[in-house]
Formats: sequence, structure tokens, C-alpha cells
Amino acid sequence: MRSRPAIAATLLGAILAVVGYLVYLGGLVPVPLAEGRDRFVLANQEFGEEALRLEALMPAGEGLDAFLAAQSDLTLIEQAPDGGWVGQLISGLQTSRHGRRWRITVRPGWRMQDGSTLDAARIGTVLRPEVGRLGGGLRVIDPMTLEFRFKSRKDDLPRFLASWRVPGSGPFIRKGNTLVRFDRFLHGRAGVAGLTVLTDLALMESRAWAEGLASARWAWAVFPGHMAPEDMAKVRLAPYDEIRMKDGSVWFLSRRMRRLRPKAEDWTRTRLFGAWKGAMDLPYDPLGM
Repeated sequence: MRSRPAIAATLLGAILAVVGYLVYLGGLVPVPLAEGRDRFVLANQEFGEEALRLEALMPAGEGLDAFLAAQSDLTLIEQAPDGGWVGQLISGLQTSRHGRRWRITVRPGWRMQDGSTLDAARIGTVLRPEVGRLGGGLRVIDPMTLEFRFKSRKDDLPRFLASWRVPGSGPFIRKGNTLVRFDRFLHGRAGVAGLTVLTDLALMESRAWAEGLASARWAWAVFPGHMAPEDMAKVRLAPYDEIRMKDGSVWFLSRRMRRLRPKAEDWTRTRLFGAWKGAMDLPYDPLGM
């Protein structure tokens, strides 16, 4: 029969083992984040092009609103083509082994459009309702560190961090359907001075739409769907490329905008930063189109 000290020692060892295991599960491990700076490629402007204010023609709706928001309000991280994660407003991401605790490190020196600098408290104010909808809470640890806690595993939290936006953090200031360049953006000047998206249905009519492209008025214009043959003939001679999106829409994109590369699978996530392409970057065109 074992002595009382031996039993006590065994119980103490078991308790310490359990506590140690729980501490191990609660410990934080880093989630790899690639550097996001190369996602903002500066345009190669010719003289005067930095002052350009472009116009585009698109139907109104949720898609357009999401596209404009993506230019003015950035997400904490974004997904890379290879499936990994790229840091955007944050430089570090950690999670516990039990998946219920997450911690983010704010990218230092990120200038906001209102003149302030991004910090953990600002992000916390924006994300608190979103985190609450997932059944979690958040805590500001220090000016650059924010922690999320959940009652159950949240292995898919990065997917939410890539969709939650922080207002006023992007390279363009949004005013309705107009974007104006924010010159103090951390990764440099965005190139064009601004973009206005028109949604007037009258401009989508066959003759008006064709004349707009023939005069090269639009940076890009979404195909309205119905065109008179004589109007379509004018469009075929205009300096635009046709790009088909997976939602069925067709963009007529100015050849001076080839750097834009709209995302066919989800054009609302297309980045306007650095989109204008100088004439010297274009393929030689003997017809001057």
C-alpha cells in the first residue's frame, strides 16, 4: 500500500502535468505573413499624368460599392494567389494551439486619412462588433497589440481578418462615387489623382456608350448588354481591350489601363493603386490607338 506522501506526490505531478498541458495549448505560435509592400506597385507616369482624374462607367450596386470601399478602406491581411496570407495593416499574427486566442501586431507608422496613426485601439473600435458576432471579445494589450478571445476554436479567423475593413486606411479618399488620391499613404503615391465612377443609365444607352468609348472618355466601361450594330462597329475601333468577368459582365478597359488587371473572379477586389500605364510602357501601336 502506497504511503500518503507518495499519493500526494502523484496527485501533484498529475495536476502539474494538466496545468502544463493547458499552458502549452494556450501558448501563441506565429502565423506566417508575407510582406505586403510589393502588393502596391508604383506606376511609371509620364509628365503630368500624376494629375490625371479618370472617369469610368459602371452600373450602380453592391459590387461597385465594394470596389470603391476596397480603394479607401484596407483589410488587416489579404490572401495571396498561392493561398498564403499577406500582412497589410498588421505585421504580425499569432494564434494559440487550442485556436481560441489570436493576437495581431499593428504595422507601425501607418498613416490614416484623418491625419492620425493607426493603432490597436482604433482597430479594436472598428472590429468589436464583428468579433462579437462570432461570439468573441477583444482586448487592447498595448498601443500596437490587440488580442481576440473566443469560447471555441476559430481556425478560420484569418478569412475574417481579410474581409474586415478599417475606414480611412487606404490610398484613396472616398467621397460618394469619387476617389481622390491620399498623398500620405505609407507605400507611396497611387499615381492618378482621382477617379469618378458614373452610373447614369442614359450613358449606358447604345449611342452614348459607343461615343464615350470612341472618344476614349472612359478609363473603363462595362458593356451595357444591347448595342446597335453601327454603334458596335465604332467600339471595335476604339483603344480598349475586352475583359470578361466570371459574373458575366464584360469590361472594356482602356489600353492605357493595362496595369490595372481587374480580377476576373471577383472584380470588386481589384486594386486601383498604380494602375495608370505610361505610353512608353505600352506595346508599339502604329495606328496610335
